Amino acid sequence: MRELFKKRLALHQRHMQKYLRYVFNDHFVLICVFLLGGVGLYYSEFVKALPRNFWPAAGVALLILVAILPLGRFATLMQEADIVFLLPKERALKEYFKGAFNYSLLLPFFIELLVLGFLMPLLVATTAITFPAFFILLGTMWLLKLAQLKIATLKIYQVAPSKLRQVELLWLVLAVLCLAAGIFLNPFIGLILAFVTGVGIFKLLAKSEENLDWEKMIGMEKSRLHRIYQFINLFTDVPEITATVKRRAYLDGVLQKIKPQQKNTYLYLYARRFARGSEYSGLFIRLVVIGSLLLYFVQDVYFSLGLGILFIYMIGFQLIPLYNQFRYMILTQLYPVSSQQKAKALQVLLLLLLSLAAFVFAISASLALSLWYERFLVIAAYFLMVFFFTRWYVPRRLKKMA
Repeated sequence: MRELFKKRLALHQRHMQKYLRYVFNDHFVLICVFLLGGVGLYYSEFVKALPRNFWPAAGVALLILVAILPLGRFATLMQEADIVFLLPKERALKEYFKGAFNYSLLLPFFIELLVLGFLMPLLVATTAITFPAFFILLGTMWLLKLAQLKIATLKIYQVAPSKLRQVELLWLVLAVLCLAAGIFLNPFIGLILAFVTGVGIFKLLAKSEENLDWEKMIGMEKSRLHRIYQFINLFTDVPEITATVKRRAYLDGVLQKIKPQQKNTYLYLYARRFARGSEYSGLFIRLVVIGSLLLYFVQDVYFSLGLGILFIYMIGFQLIPLYNQFRYMILTQLYPVSSQQKAKALQVLLLLLLSLAAFVFAISASLALSLWYERFLVIAAYFLMVFFFTRWYVPRRLKKMA
Protein backbone atom coordinates (compact mmCIF):
# COMPACT_ATOMS: atom_id res chain seq x y z
CA MET A 1 0.00 0.00 0.00
CA ARG A 2 2.89 2.36 0.59
CA GLU A 3 4.02 1.76 -2.99
CA LEU A 4 0.54 2.68 -4.19
CA PHE A 5 0.73 5.98 -2.32
CA LYS A 6 4.21 6.68 -3.69
CA LYS A 7 2.98 6.14 -7.27
CA ARG A 8 -0.03 8.39 -6.73
CA LEU A 9 2.12 11.03 -5.10
CA ALA A 10 4.56 10.99 -8.02
CA LEU A 11 1.68 11.40 -10.51
CA HIS A 12 0.16 14.19 -8.39
CA GLN A 13 3.46 16.06 -8.16
CA ARG A 14 4.08 15.82 -11.91
CA HIS A 15 0.58 17.12 -12.51
CA MET A 16 1.08 20.06 -10.13
CA GLN A 17 4.49 20.91 -11.61
CA LYS A 18 2.82 21.63 -14.95
CA TYR A 19 0.81 24.38 -13.27
CA LEU A 20 3.46 25.71 -10.87
CA ARG A 21 5.58 27.06 -13.73
CA TYR A 22 2.64 29.34 -14.56
CA VAL A 23 2.10 30.34 -10.92
CA PHE A 24 5.73 31.12 -10.07
CA ASN A 25 6.39 33.14 -13.19
CA ASP A 26 8.74 36.12 -13.40
CA HIS A 27 5.94 38.59 -12.66
CA PHE A 28 4.75 36.80 -9.54
CA VAL A 29 8.28 36.35 -8.19
CA LEU A 30 9.04 40.04 -8.81
CA ILE A 31 5.87 41.08 -7.00
CA CYS A 32 6.70 38.84 -4.03
CA VAL A 33 10.24 40.22 -3.80
CA PHE A 34 8.95 43.79 -3.92
CA LEU A 35 6.30 43.16 -1.27
CA LEU A 36 8.67 41.29 1.03
CA GLY A 37 11.25 44.05 0.73
CA GLY A 38 8.74 46.78 1.53
CA VAL A 39 7.05 44.88 4.35
CA GLY A 40 10.44 43.91 5.79
CA LEU A 41 11.59 47.53 5.86
CA TYR A 42 8.49 48.78 7.66
CA TYR A 43 8.43 45.75 9.95
CA SER A 44 12.00 46.38 11.13
CA GLU A 45 11.23 50.02 11.87
CA PHE A 46 8.05 49.01 13.70
CA VAL A 47 9.88 46.48 15.90
CA LYS A 48 12.58 49.01 16.81
CA ALA A 49 9.95 51.46 18.04
CA LEU A 50 8.27 48.96 20.39
CA PRO A 51 8.99 49.22 24.14
CA ARG A 52 10.39 46.30 26.11
CA ASN A 53 7.85 43.90 27.67
CA PHE A 54 5.07 45.21 25.42
CA TRP A 55 2.75 42.23 25.93
CA PRO A 56 0.00 43.25 23.39
CA ALA A 57 2.46 42.72 20.53
CA ALA A 58 3.43 39.32 21.90
CA GLY A 59 -0.28 38.53 22.26
CA VAL A 60 -0.84 39.31 18.57
CA ALA A 61 2.09 37.04 17.68
CA LEU A 62 0.53 34.30 19.82
CA LEU A 63 -2.80 34.62 17.99
CA ILE A 64 -1.05 34.43 14.60
CA LEU A 65 0.85 31.30 15.58
CA VAL A 66 -2.33 29.62 16.84
CA ALA A 67 -4.19 30.66 13.68
CA ILE A 68 -1.67 29.05 11.30
CA LEU A 69 -1.58 25.72 13.15
CA PRO A 70 -4.72 24.33 11.41
CA LEU A 71 -3.40 25.25 7.95
CA GLY A 72 -2.91 22.24 5.72
CA ARG A 73 -5.41 19.46 5.16
CA PHE A 74 -5.00 15.70 5.28
CA ALA A 75 -4.09 14.77 1.68
CA THR A 76 -5.27 11.23 0.96
CA LEU A 77 -5.04 11.40 -2.87
CA MET A 78 -8.00 8.99 -2.95
CA GLN A 79 -10.13 8.70 -6.09
CA GLU A 80 -13.77 7.83 -6.73
CA ALA A 81 -12.93 4.41 -8.21
CA ASP A 82 -11.27 3.45 -4.92
CA ILE A 83 -14.71 2.84 -3.39
CA VAL A 84 -14.94 -0.21 -5.65
CA PHE A 85 -11.37 -1.36 -6.12
CA LEU A 86 -9.85 -0.69 -2.68
CA LEU A 87 -12.84 -1.51 -0.51
CA PRO A 88 -11.68 -5.15 0.01
CA LYS A 89 -8.29 -3.79 1.13
CA GLU A 90 -9.68 -1.40 3.73
CA ARG A 91 -7.73 -2.98 6.60
CA ALA A 92 -4.47 -2.77 4.65
CA LEU A 93 -4.93 0.95 3.94
CA LYS A 94 -3.33 1.93 7.25
CA GLU A 95 0.09 1.77 5.57
CA TYR A 96 -1.26 3.94 2.77
CA PHE A 97 -2.51 6.56 5.22
CA LYS A 98 0.85 6.62 7.04
CA GLY A 99 2.46 7.85 3.82
CA ALA A 100 -0.37 10.33 3.32
CA PHE A 101 0.05 11.59 6.90
CA ASN A 102 3.78 12.21 6.44
CA TYR A 103 3.22 13.98 3.11
CA SER A 104 0.49 16.18 4.61
CA LEU A 105 2.94 17.52 7.20
CA LEU A 106 5.43 18.98 4.71
CA LEU A 107 3.64 22.18 3.69
CA PRO A 108 2.34 23.07 7.21
CA PHE A 109 5.83 22.59 8.67
CA PHE A 110 7.29 24.91 6.03
CA ILE A 111 4.61 27.57 6.64
CA GLU A 112 5.22 27.45 10.39
CA LEU A 113 8.95 27.79 9.82
CA LEU A 114 8.48 30.94 7.73
CA VAL A 115 5.85 32.58 9.94
CA LEU A 116 7.71 31.91 13.19
CA GLY A 117 10.92 33.21 11.59
CA PHE A 118 9.05 36.37 10.61
CA LEU A 119 7.62 36.86 14.12
CA MET A 120 10.80 36.11 16.08
CA PRO A 121 12.15 39.71 15.99
CA LEU A 122 8.82 40.88 17.40
CA LEU A 123 8.90 38.28 20.17
CA VAL A 124 12.54 39.01 21.04
CA ALA A 125 11.83 42.75 21.19
CA THR A 126 8.76 42.47 23.43
CA THR A 127 9.40 39.41 25.63
CA ALA A 128 12.25 37.82 27.58
CA ILE A 129 12.96 35.09 25.00
CA THR A 130 16.06 35.16 22.75
CA PHE A 131 16.69 34.13 19.16
CA PRO A 132 17.99 30.59 20.02
CA ALA A 133 14.51 29.91 21.43
CA PHE A 134 13.32 29.89 17.80
CA PHE A 135 14.14 26.18 17.47
CA ILE A 136 12.34 25.31 20.71
CA LEU A 137 9.22 27.24 19.68
CA LEU A 138 9.38 25.66 16.24
CA GLY A 139 9.50 22.20 17.84
CA THR A 140 6.50 23.15 19.96
CA MET A 141 4.52 24.16 16.89
CA TRP A 142 5.48 21.02 14.99
CA LEU A 143 4.34 18.80 17.86
CA LEU A 144 1.03 20.66 18.04
CA LYS A 145 0.60 20.31 14.28
CA LEU A 146 1.22 16.58 14.54
CA ALA A 147 -1.61 16.35 17.06
CA GLN A 148 -3.91 18.54 14.94
CA LEU A 149 -3.32 16.51 11.79
CA LYS A 150 -3.97 13.31 13.74
CA ILE A 151 -7.37 14.77 14.63
CA ALA A 152 -7.90 15.71 10.96
CA THR A 153 -7.36 12.08 9.93
CA LEU A 154 -10.26 11.15 12.17
CA LYS A 155 -12.62 12.89 9.72
CA ILE A 156 -12.24 10.13 7.14
CA TYR A 157 -13.57 7.53 9.60
CA GLN A 158 -17.07 6.90 10.87
CA VAL A 159 -16.79 8.99 14.02
CA ALA A 160 -19.56 10.92 15.71
CA PRO A 161 -19.34 14.65 14.87
CA SER A 162 -19.86 15.55 18.53
CA LYS A 163 -16.77 13.57 19.56
CA LEU A 164 -14.75 15.19 16.79
CA ARG A 165 -15.76 18.68 17.91
CA GLN A 166 -14.85 17.89 21.52
CA VAL A 167 -11.38 16.66 20.55
CA GLU A 168 -10.81 19.70 18.30
CA LEU A 169 -11.85 22.08 21.11
CA LEU A 170 -9.57 20.26 23.56
CA TRP A 171 -6.64 20.53 21.14
CA LEU A 172 -7.28 24.26 20.58
CA VAL A 173 -7.27 25.04 24.31
CA LEU A 174 -4.10 23.00 24.85
CA ALA A 175 -2.39 24.62 21.82
CA VAL A 176 -3.06 28.11 23.18
CA LEU A 177 -1.73 27.09 26.61
CA CYS A 178 1.42 25.48 25.15
CA LEU A 179 2.34 28.45 22.96
CA ALA A 180 1.45 30.97 25.68
CA ALA A 181 3.68 29.12 28.14
CA GLY A 182 6.50 29.00 25.58
CA ILE A 183 6.28 32.73 24.83
CA PHE A 184 5.49 34.27 28.23
CA LEU A 185 7.04 31.77 30.66
CA ASN A 186 9.78 29.58 29.22
CA PRO A 187 10.16 27.97 25.76
CA PHE A 188 11.07 24.62 27.31
CA ILE A 189 7.84 24.57 29.31
CA GLY A 190 5.86 25.05 26.09
CA LEU A 191 7.84 22.27 24.38
CA ILE A 192 7.19 19.82 27.22
CA LEU A 193 3.48 20.66 27.31
CA ALA A 194 3.27 20.24 23.52
CA PHE A 195 4.94 16.83 23.75
CA VAL A 196 2.47 15.74 26.42
CA THR A 197 -0.41 17.08 24.30
CA GLY A 198 0.77 15.19 21.23
CA VAL A 199 1.20 11.90 23.06
CA GLY A 200 -2.16 12.31 24.77
CA ILE A 201 -3.99 13.05 21.49
CA PHE A 202 -2.40 10.06 19.74
CA LYS A 203 -3.36 7.70 22.58
CA LEU A 204 -6.85 9.15 22.84
CA LEU A 205 -7.54 8.54 19.13
CA ALA A 206 -5.69 5.22 18.84
CA LYS A 207 -8.87 3.10 18.82
CA SER A 208 -11.08 5.51 16.87
CA GLU A 209 -9.71 4.68 13.42
CA GLU A 210 -11.80 1.65 12.59
CA ASN A 211 -14.32 2.00 9.74
CA LEU A 212 -13.66 4.35 6.83
CA ASP A 213 -16.32 6.77 5.60
CA TRP A 214 -15.48 6.33 1.92
CA GLU A 215 -17.81 8.94 0.42
CA LYS A 216 -16.83 11.58 2.95
CA MET A 217 -13.13 10.82 2.47
CA ILE A 218 -13.30 11.17 -1.31
CA GLY A 219 -15.42 14.32 -0.96
CA MET A 220 -12.78 15.84 1.34
CA GLU A 221 -10.03 15.08 -1.16
CA LYS A 222 -12.07 16.61 -3.98
CA SER A 223 -12.61 19.72 -1.87
CA ARG A 224 -8.89 19.96 -1.09
CA LEU A 225 -7.90 19.69 -4.75
CA HIS A 226 -10.59 22.18 -5.73
CA ARG A 227 -9.08 24.79 -3.41
CA ILE A 228 -5.66 24.24 -4.98
CA TYR A 229 -7.09 24.53 -8.49
CA GLN A 230 -8.93 27.71 -7.52
CA PHE A 231 -5.62 29.30 -6.55
CA ILE A 232 -3.88 28.10 -9.74
CA ASN A 233 -6.83 29.36 -11.78
CA LEU A 234 -5.83 32.90 -10.80
CA PHE A 235 -2.76 32.48 -13.00
CA THR A 236 -3.83 30.14 -15.81
CA ASP A 237 -6.79 28.12 -17.08
CA VAL A 238 -7.37 24.88 -15.18
CA PRO A 239 -9.49 22.21 -16.96
CA GLU A 240 -10.22 20.48 -13.63
CA ILE A 241 -12.20 23.43 -12.28
CA THR A 242 -15.66 24.38 -13.44
CA ALA A 243 -16.76 27.97 -13.23
CA THR A 244 -19.89 28.93 -11.30
CA VAL A 245 -22.26 31.51 -12.74
CA LYS A 246 -24.50 33.81 -10.72
CA ARG A 247 -27.33 35.99 -11.97
CA ARG A 248 -26.31 39.23 -10.19
CA ALA A 249 -29.37 41.17 -11.32
CA TYR A 250 -28.13 44.27 -9.49
CA LEU A 251 -25.51 44.72 -12.24
CA ASP A 252 -28.07 44.76 -15.06
CA GLY A 253 -28.19 48.55 -15.05
CA VAL A 254 -24.44 48.74 -15.67
CA LEU A 255 -24.35 45.96 -18.28
CA GLN A 256 -27.26 47.43 -20.22
CA LYS A 257 -25.17 50.51 -20.95
CA ILE A 258 -23.31 48.43 -23.55
CA LYS A 259 -25.27 49.15 -26.73
CA PRO A 260 -26.38 46.05 -28.71
CA GLN A 261 -24.24 46.81 -31.76
CA GLN A 262 -21.95 44.59 -33.80
CA LYS A 263 -18.86 46.52 -32.71
CA ASN A 264 -19.69 45.72 -29.08
CA THR A 265 -20.08 41.95 -29.56
CA TYR A 266 -17.06 40.89 -27.54
CA LEU A 267 -17.36 43.73 -25.06
CA TYR A 268 -20.88 42.43 -24.35
CA LEU A 269 -19.56 38.88 -23.85
CA TYR A 270 -16.51 39.81 -21.78
CA ALA A 271 -18.46 42.17 -19.52
CA ARG A 272 -21.08 39.53 -18.72
CA ARG A 273 -18.45 36.84 -18.28
CA PHE A 274 -16.67 39.05 -15.78
CA ALA A 275 -19.80 40.16 -13.91
CA ARG A 276 -21.55 36.80 -13.69
CA GLY A 277 -18.57 34.47 -13.38
CA SER A 278 -17.30 33.92 -9.87
CA GLU A 279 -13.54 33.65 -10.47
CA TYR A 280 -12.75 36.94 -12.24
CA SER A 281 -15.15 39.21 -10.36
CA GLY A 282 -14.13 37.63 -7.05
CA LEU A 283 -10.45 38.07 -7.89
CA PHE A 284 -11.01 41.73 -8.79
CA ILE A 285 -12.90 42.48 -5.59
CA ARG A 286 -10.38 40.67 -3.36
CA LEU A 287 -7.36 42.43 -4.82
CA VAL A 288 -9.05 45.85 -4.71
CA VAL A 289 -10.06 45.37 -1.06
CA ILE A 290 -6.63 44.07 0.00
CA GLY A 291 -4.79 46.78 -1.93
CA SER A 292 -6.94 49.59 -0.56
CA LEU A 293 -6.54 48.35 3.02
CA LEU A 294 -2.76 48.17 2.68
CA LEU A 295 -2.60 51.64 1.14
CA TYR A 296 -4.71 53.03 3.98
CA PHE A 297 -1.99 52.06 6.49
CA VAL A 298 1.00 53.18 4.38
CA GLN A 299 2.14 56.72 5.09
CA ASP A 300 5.26 56.77 2.93
CA VAL A 301 4.55 58.31 -0.48
CA TYR A 302 7.08 56.20 -2.41
CA PHE A 303 5.96 52.91 -0.93
CA SER A 304 2.33 53.89 -1.50
CA LEU A 305 3.23 54.73 -5.09
CA GLY A 306 4.90 51.39 -5.73
CA LEU A 307 2.28 49.36 -3.88
CA GLY A 308 -0.65 50.90 -5.77
CA ILE A 309 1.03 50.45 -9.15
CA LEU A 310 1.89 46.87 -8.23
CA PHE A 311 -1.72 46.01 -7.35
CA ILE A 312 -3.03 47.63 -10.53
CA TYR A 313 -0.60 45.49 -12.52
CA MET A 314 -1.61 42.36 -10.59
CA ILE A 315 -5.30 42.96 -11.24
CA GLY A 316 -4.79 43.63 -14.94
CA PHE A 317 -2.43 40.69 -15.40
CA GLN A 318 -4.88 38.26 -13.76
CA LEU A 319 -7.78 39.49 -15.91
CA ILE A 320 -6.01 39.08 -19.26
CA PRO A 321 -7.03 35.36 -19.55
CA LEU A 322 -10.57 36.64 -20.19
CA TYR A 323 -9.37 36.94 -23.79
CA ASN A 324 -9.56 33.16 -24.31
CA GLN A 325 -12.87 32.54 -22.55
CA PHE A 326 -14.84 32.11 -25.79
CA ARG A 327 -12.14 30.55 -27.95
CA TYR A 328 -13.70 27.09 -27.93
CA MET A 329 -17.30 28.19 -28.45
CA ILE A 330 -18.34 27.31 -32.00
CA LEU A 331 -20.91 30.09 -32.25
CA THR A 332 -18.30 32.79 -31.65
CA GLN A 333 -16.35 31.41 -34.62
CA LEU A 334 -19.40 32.03 -36.81
CA TYR A 335 -19.83 35.66 -35.79
CA PRO A 336 -19.10 38.10 -38.66
CA VAL A 337 -16.71 39.96 -36.38
CA SER A 338 -13.02 40.71 -36.96
CA SER A 339 -10.47 39.17 -34.61
CA GLN A 340 -9.13 42.64 -33.79
CA GLN A 341 -12.41 43.40 -32.05
CA LYS A 342 -11.62 40.85 -29.34
CA ALA A 343 -8.42 42.62 -28.33
CA LYS A 344 -10.04 46.05 -28.46
CA ALA A 345 -13.00 44.88 -26.37
CA LEU A 346 -10.72 43.46 -23.70
CA GLN A 347 -8.71 46.69 -23.66
CA VAL A 348 -11.87 48.73 -23.08
CA LEU A 349 -13.07 46.44 -20.28
CA LEU A 350 -9.66 46.47 -18.58
CA LEU A 351 -9.49 50.25 -18.92
CA LEU A 352 -12.82 50.59 -17.08
CA LEU A 353 -12.02 48.05 -14.37
CA LEU A 354 -8.47 49.26 -13.71
CA SER A 355 -9.67 52.87 -13.64
CA LEU A 356 -12.18 51.88 -10.97
CA ALA A 357 -9.43 50.12 -9.01
CA ALA A 358 -7.12 53.15 -9.40
CA PHE A 359 -9.90 55.42 -8.13
CA VAL A 360 -10.41 53.28 -5.00
CA PHE A 361 -6.65 53.07 -4.41
CA ALA A 362 -6.34 56.84 -4.85
CA ILE A 363 -8.95 57.44 -2.14
CA SER A 364 -7.21 55.05 0.30
CA ALA A 365 -3.78 56.53 -0.38
CA SER A 366 -5.09 60.10 -0.07
CA LEU A 367 -6.53 59.32 3.36
CA ALA A 368 -3.15 58.02 4.53
CA LEU A 369 -0.96 60.79 3.04
CA SER A 370 -0.99 64.24 4.60
CA LEU A 371 0.55 66.48 1.91
CA TRP A 372 -1.40 67.54 -1.18
CA TYR A 373 1.48 67.12 -3.61
CA GLU A 374 1.96 63.53 -2.39
CA ARG A 375 -1.70 62.81 -3.02
CA PHE A 376 -1.53 64.32 -6.49
CA LEU A 377 1.61 62.29 -7.24
CA VAL A 378 0.10 58.91 -6.34
CA ILE A 379 -3.22 59.65 -8.09
CA ALA A 380 -1.44 60.69 -11.29
CA ALA A 381 0.84 57.63 -11.11
CA TYR A 382 -2.06 55.22 -10.64
CA PHE A 383 -3.98 56.47 -13.67
CA LEU A 384 -0.82 56.68 -15.79
CA MET A 385 -0.21 53.03 -14.91
CA VAL A 386 -3.74 52.17 -16.08
CA PHE A 387 -3.16 53.98 -19.38
CA PHE A 388 0.26 52.40 -19.89
CA PHE A 389 -0.99 48.91 -19.04
CA THR A 390 -4.06 48.96 -21.30
CA ARG A 391 -2.54 50.83 -24.26
CA TRP A 392 0.96 49.35 -24.35
CA TYR A 393 1.26 46.14 -22.32
CA VAL A 394 -2.06 44.44 -23.12
CA PRO A 395 -1.74 44.51 -26.95
CA ARG A 396 1.74 42.98 -26.76
CA ARG A 397 0.62 40.38 -24.27
CA LEU A 398 -2.35 39.39 -26.44
CA LYS A 399 -0.13 38.99 -29.50
CA LYS A 400 1.96 36.45 -27.57
CA MET A 401 -1.18 34.63 -26.43
CA ALA A 402 -2.55 34.52 -29.99
